[in-house]
Amino acid sequence: MNAIISRLLREATAPIVESSTRLVQKAVLVLFAVISLFVSWVFITVAFYAFLEPLIGHADTALSVAGLYLFASLLFLYSAKRQWRGRAHRPRAAESAKLMQDTAEPNQEKAGFVNNIDKSVAPFLDILQEAGMERERLALEAGAEVARQLTPFSLVAFAMAVGIIIGRIIGQEKPVRP
Repeated sequence: MNAIISRLLREATAPIVESSTRLVQKAVLVLFAVISLFVSWVFITVAFYAFLEPLIGHADTALSVAGLYLFASLLFLYSAKRQWRGRAHRPRAAESAKLMQDTAEPNQEKAGFVNNIDKSVAPFLDILQEAGMERERLALEAGAEVARQLTPFSLVAFAMAVGIIIGRIIGQEKPVRP
């Protein structure tokens, strides 16, 4: 009888022991990550101070670094406050029905946006297929698929980021070889 009870006890506690072991391992990894992050921030701060000191002096550099950390902390606090406020407010049934109705309208707007992309790309796809430019046609289809998945705002932000990156690449001076 003792063997049966001890086996049942082992089988019942095995998942708990396994999950607690994983939890402790994750906690140790998170602790090491936080310590590493802290050390890296110390070195970044020292490097930033050493970079700015010759440019603007000791006092102004210290104030600049302190202001940067103050701005970052206020930004994080504001973000945490918004997330906390969003979790505290749970919509009721009537509010959730209204929310579902409001989200249906952007879906119709998104469908119109996707349809507009398809209409715009179709002639170019035909031209590329007739010219035998298969790689270019596939690249255009891939770009159109990315555009379909993005919202108009994120598409504009993505285009601006790509433009800045390409502008930096083009604007770099190429070394002259003797």
